Amino acid sequence: MREVEMPDGTVKKFIWSPKYDPRYPAFNQGPKCTQYFIDFQKCIWKKGEGYKPCDWFRHHYEHVCPAPWIEKWQDQLDRGVFPSKQLLKWQNKYPKAAPVEDDE
Repeated sequence: MREVEMPDGTVKKFIWSPKYDPRYPAFNQGPKCTQYFIDFQKCIWKKGEGYKPCDWFRHHYEHVCPAPWIEKWQDQLDRGVFPSKQLLKWQNKYPKAAPVEDDE
């Protein structure tokens, strides 16, 4: 279930799953899962932790990836040993963004 805050302030619950992604036509969801996780990390690196459009990637990896994988990757990120050359290149190319402040 996914909770979505509506423009009027109410919260609605939806049953949600990622849509078909033509980059990953096979049944093996491992590469898709990993890519969504990396894309989320890249997004928050460049745009900041509170940047709402990054949630699209987070919702996808949370629904596709097994929880133990996410926990392992998060631990590796916290320790600075996440094994992704793609993410390291991104972090070296772009400066880390400051967290986005809510204007509410």
